[in-house]
Amino acid sequence: MSESVHSNRVLTSVSLASLVFEGSVRSEGQNSDHIQAMVEAEWPLPPILIHGPTMRIIDGFHRAVAAQIKGLTLIDAYLVDAADDEIFMLAVRENVTHGLPLSLSDRRAAATRILSSHPTWSDRSIGSVTGLSDKTVAGIRRATADHPQLQHRLGRDGRNRPTSPAAARQLAAELIQHHPEASLRDIAQQVGVSPSTVRDVRLRLSRGQSPVRPPRAVPALRDEPTPNRSKATAPGAPIDITTILTVLSRDPALRMNTNGRELIRWLHAHAVNPDEAQRIFSAIPPHCADHLVELAQRCATNWACIAESLAAAPSKLTTTAVS
Repeated sequence: MSESVHSNRVLTSVSLASLVFEGSVRSEGQNSDHIQAMVEAEWPLPPILIHGPTMRIIDGFHRAVAAQIKGLTLIDAYLVDAADDEIFMLAVRENVTHGLPLSLSDRRAAATRILSSHPTWSDRSIGSVTGLSDKTVAGIRRATADHPQLQHRLGRDGRNRPTSPAAARQLAAELIQHHPEASLRDIAQQVGVSPSTVRDVRLRLSRGQSPVRPPRAVPALRDEPTPNRSKATAPGAPIDITTILTVLSRDPALRMNTNGRELIRWLHAHAVNPDEAQRIFSAIPPHCADHLVELAQRCATNWACIAESLAAAPSKLTTTAVS
């Protein structure tokens, strides 16, 4: 087969006998039900991902085993060449974003390992690799005694930033004092804060005040009854769901059968993204607001029941995803 390059990966056909089945990021090993689902799926499946120099499988253990069961001798694969730490993170990222998802314990273990190899990475950066929230990563960081909180973190944009607003303001104050001619934007870029924060620090210094603002007092709780419309916990700002919809839409196990395609179309038709939420806000007349609140809350409850059922009994589902 002729070779081609896709996203810096070389696509080719490799011999199944040449593959090394070691180093899986899954602690529980291969899933026999999932392998059987791969055997019964419509082929060819998406290429697997392997480390070119060693032929070690990075992503696609189940597809490779299924190909062996089907009696194939060759399989399409992307070849990559990178350091061990990069290979590990690539394997985690691939298994988080598609196919049979990594278990929560495997993702937490992956975050712990990345914290060990890249302690200056921000919680958000590690979360983007492992599929965990930045709060979960922060909790793992605090629980790992060997990795105390650092003064700076490396963000996804490659810039080091102070770990706390107070530290950022102190650093901005030092730069202002040593480089009074520097613009607000220049200092903001070096520190990793907004120009308005640097402006406030400069103003406080000119007044002889500390660059760090004192903590705000927490208002006392009132005993007044809560209005009916605020009984539910405030959900905060709308959350973009484009990424997870894209992952599901690209999953071959869904795209390659009628039920899966119908599910994808249904999900796209019923998904609510931030721009659609804003359209609802602008279109609903005031006298219908209470009814829409109740509708939204009931839909949220129904989705919560679906999520709880899926999380409680994943083994009862027909496994058709690709890994």
